[in-house]
Amino acid sequence: MNGLNPRSLRFRLTLWYSCALILVVLILAGASRWALAVSLDHALDQSLRYRLIGLRGFIDQNSHEGLDHLAEKLSELNHLGELFQVFGPDALLISQSDGLARHHVSVQMPPDPGAGILFRSAGPPWFPVRMATQRIYVIGQPLIVEVADPQRKFQGVLNEFDTVLCFALPIVLAIATLGGYWLSRRALSPVDQIIDEARAISPTNLAARLSVPPSGDELQRLSETLNQMLARVEQSLLRMRQFTADASHELRAPMTLIYAKAQFALRRERNPDELKESLQKILREAKRCTDLINQLLSLARADARTSPVELVATDLTALMEEVVTEVRTLASSNELIVLASLPDIPIRAKVDEASFRRMLLILLDNAIKYTAQGGTVAIRATEDAGYVLIAVTDTGAGIPADQLPFIFDRFWRADKVRSRDAGGTGLGLAIAREIAQSHGAEIFAESSVGQGSTFTIRLPSSAGQPPALQAQLRDGSPAPP
Repeated sequence: MNGLNPRSLRFRLTLWYSCALILVVLILAGASRWALAVSLDHALDQSLRYRLIGLRGFIDQNSHEGLDHLAEKLSELNHLGELFQVFGPDALLISQSDGLARHHVSVQMPPDPGAGILFRSAGPPWFPVRMATQRIYVIGQPLIVEVADPQRKFQGVLNEFDTVLCFALPIVLAIATLGGYWLSRRALSPVDQIIDEARAISPTNLAARLSVPPSGDELQRLSETLNQMLARVEQSLLRMRQFTADASHELRAPMTLIYAKAQFALRRERNPDELKESLQKILREAKRCTDLINQLLSLARADARTSPVELVATDLTALMEEVVTEVRTLASSNELIVLASLPDIPIRAKVDEASFRRMLLILLDNAIKYTAQGGTVAIRATEDAGYVLIAVTDTGAGIPADQLPFIFDRFWRADKVRSRDAGGTGLGLAIAREIAQSHGAEIFAESSVGQGSTFTIRLPSSAGQPPALQAQLRDGSPAPP
């Protein structure tokens, strides 16, 4: 059915191939017929040349007694079937063969051939002839001698050639059409296979891939490109499913607790202290749900962002001093020491101040949560080769090496139970990475179990990140060194 659809690629390829082949055949046929006609005329011309030599010899032998005697002698050639005519001085017709006279061939003086031989086509439509004309001298007088040969003697050859063309062209057209259809079908059969395999892929079997023909052509590149796209789609869908499952899991526990506490409080009369305790627990879990929803909303907005954030030149030194002042209050309640190693001169870079502040607070908050009492959290900033390097270091428990590749995944926790008790949702580092990438920056971690962790932000310190770098980092590829 695809081949019968005028808009299908197979139909158009067949049509173009057939038309191109028919055009070539017509050109070859026309050129062949022209060459055949020219060849036949050349054969006639050669025959006329020899006959002209013979007639000239006859005239030389019979012209000694004058032109009248020559005319009598020429009349004797009529019974031989020769086609000729001779003109004397003043364009006077001396002799014309009966064959030319019977078919009413013009007796007008032909063009002067000069010193050579002139070949031309003449005669009426019902008796076309090929004529050779030459000027000779007899007894000092110029004569124009012409010999002729009917062109119809070779017309049968041309007619047979035309007949062959009339029968052959439809056959060639049919063969060209069938051949074009076969070639287009053969050329597009891998495309049909790709279509069938692609249609068989559904959300339940996204792991399936298209077969790649080892042809080294565009179809192989198309299959490889589609397989790469399927891999990205599969990865995105798996992440979405995992994200949905993790979000549901995180929300289920606090919502269950809220429901249970509210049900417990309403089951019978409670004294004010019991009601207050239940409401405090409900409030705590509601706040946790609110924080989680806000973080999910932030990630959703980051995923849906189509335009880059608005970056403004900012003094990062002053910004980090403000952030350190904020977190020292929280750290003091955990008996932690917060150290800041910041340069005396301002470090300027283009950032979105609100989101950059949030990223720093996330890193420092994580460091405080997972550092035991009496530990140390430090932040330092340096400039190196056009980049601002901001490092947050703690003396906490550290992260196992096999877990480091996953720490920026959403809902990841090194210790899920302890993190949930501490109020963590597993989204902080994922949000921090989204913020870093929106600034064209890179964030990475180093950690040793029992010795603490270091999170480092590498941010361009000049006129902000180039768009290509931002797109590259958003795709998850590393920043250039």
